[in-house]
Amino acid sequence: MGRRAFIRWQQRKRTEFDQWRHADSPLAPLVLLGDSHVAYFAHAARQGYFGKRRYTACAVNGATAVGLRNPNAATHAIDIFADHLARTEPRAVIVLQLGEVDCGFVIWYRVRKYGDGIDEQLDRSIAAYFSFVDASRAGGHANFVITGATAPTIQDGRDWGAVANARREVTASLEQRTALTRRYNRLLAEHAAARGLPFVDVWDRMIDPASGVVRAEFLNRRITDHHMNPARAAVCWGPRLAAVLPEFDPPKARTTAAKSILLL
Repeated sequence: MGRRAFIRWQQRKRTEFDQWRHADSPLAPLVLLGDSHVAYFAHAARQGYFGKRRYTACAVNGATAVGLRNPNAATHAIDIFADHLARTEPRAVIVLQLGEVDCGFVIWYRVRKYGDGIDEQLDRSIAAYFSFVDASRAGGHANFVITGATAPTIQDGRDWGAVANARREVTASLEQRTALTRRYNRLLAEHAAARGLPFVDVWDRMIDPASGVVRAEFLNRRITDHHMNPARAAVCWGPRLAAVLPEFDPPKARTTAAKSILLL
């Protein structure tokens, strides 16, 4: 995905596409589902990290995990995701990416405006997240890969740019937002393990251990853009997602997949 395509992606409220190039592949198809940060996975797919497998994407800008319990949420993400999955074959692998908006804005906003506790808000978000996962699995889509929420990038004191301006009421520092996201991802990992689902994260690649926040090299070249640099993010996500996908493939297809990736 080139820079212009990525910008067009993030400017839409809802983005869906279906890559039919490998429609006849025996490999389990992918469904890249979540907020706008799903774009990193789509970029990795276009670069061939996942072999010759069909993939679709459904991204809803501003989608939150906590909103998955509310059909009246502003983004209508739950209805959009359900509609997309209804058109998806049961053997597909759902790669879910949510939580950045929860940890970077919603939780802090509710703490400040309503006096809610952070732990309470964390629990609500995680419960809604896995309520959606469990309902989807019960409905016939059993194959999920849970991915770590994207680390925050909006710098302290920055309130220009559409997203930063929308989140200006949140006064939590970048370090605090990053620490909360880390806690969130640990809970995602625990709940995924309890369900026997793979959890994939790139925290160790993207976070600077000295500063405790995202490495500068992963920041978007557009200073007003809160997304990661898509190409550099894809290099981190691609290999780690690719490592867990074979467990969902038919045994005979795994060797073929490995060979196709080696040829890239």
